Amino acid sequence: MIKALFVGSVVIVITMLAAAWMFEIAGRALRRVDVLLQRKSRAVQTLAVLVIALFWILLVLTLSIWGWAGVYLYIGLFDRLETALYFAIVSFTTVGYGDVVIDENWRLLAGMTATNGLLVFGLFTAFLVEILDVVRFRQR
Repeated sequence: MIKALFVGSVVIVITMLAAAWMFEIAGRALRRVDVLLQRKSRAVQTLAVLVIALFWILLVLTLSIWGWAGVYLYIGLFDRLETALYFAIVSFTTVGYGDVVIDENWRLLAGMTATNGLLVFGLFTAFLVEILDVVRFRQR
């Protein structure tokens, strides 16, 4: 149990730091894109910025899930990448079908994966709100 809590805590900290860092990079890049697109129509500007932001969110989500799947494989909870990815996606998104379960000694890791998913989705929301705020402010 202590091992699961330690591993889960380390992965959450790494994932959150990486996500925050990647969102900072995205924010800077989107500000540059926004400046470049100021001469375009509002619709084009908004669409371009949102598409870039959404692809960036997808990248962060994908990397987070792959990270958890890698941890599951590394500690030997699964022998197939597909199963590890499936479990990571189901846990990270808090769906939790229950059709794939992990060893009893590590099951706290599934809850920590879900907690990490909630935190990252919160970052996604804050990131999108900030991006929309910037775009709408500049359009005024």
